[in-house]
Amino acid sequence: MTEIIIIRHGETEWNQTGRFQGHSDVPLSETGRTQAEALGRNLALDHVDAVYASDLTRAMETAAPLAARFGLGVISDPLLRELNFGAWEGRSFSDVNAENPNAMKQFYNDPECADIPDSEPFPDFQKRVAGRVRAIAELHRGKRIVIVSHGASIRILLADILAMPIRSIWHISQLNTAVNKIRFEDDGFAIVTLMNDTSHLRGVGQ
Repeated sequence: MTEIIIIRHGETEWNQTGRFQGHSDVPLSETGRTQAEALGRNLALDHVDAVYASDLTRAMETAAPLAARFGLGVISDPLLRELNFGAWEGRSFSDVNAENPNAMKQFYNDPECADIPDSEPFPDFQKRVAGRVRAIAELHRGKRIVIVSHGASIRILLADILAMPIRSIWHISQLNTAVNKIRFEDDGFAIVTLMNDTSHLRGVGQ
């Protein structure tokens, strides 16, 4: 059995202000750094064999305290990045909605058909993230691996594993530093054993 623990990054200022982050390299906020420290300190694990993270700063910063606890470095991986939001990157949700409410409605109701100029198509996004996570699981068979990634990345992975349509991904909650666990059997069959857990943040701003 191989266990993948995939965690969303901590809070950023762009999370606070409701802006599309995507591939933009936004660091953690003060609250996000506190969340990452709590994750590293409180997550109930007796060992970890490797720690991967998206190469974006907010993911690497979130992974660092947990990796340090187990004497590990963080393996930076651009394939674990968030969706590339193209022309929406850096823009606020409210501004995009005011400019084109139909596009925002489509984004949430049928993201595969979302009209976002220069963005990454959702099917390509799913192949990128789910393919990389499955490759990591195969590379580390029988081990426990932590991956720190992003909200939409984790949702699109869970949709792949649960055979959900892509249009359902926004029905899955992913809070900052939410912990999800996936068990991969030797034949590649995957079972989600935990979703969106933030019990490590008790007493910490969420």
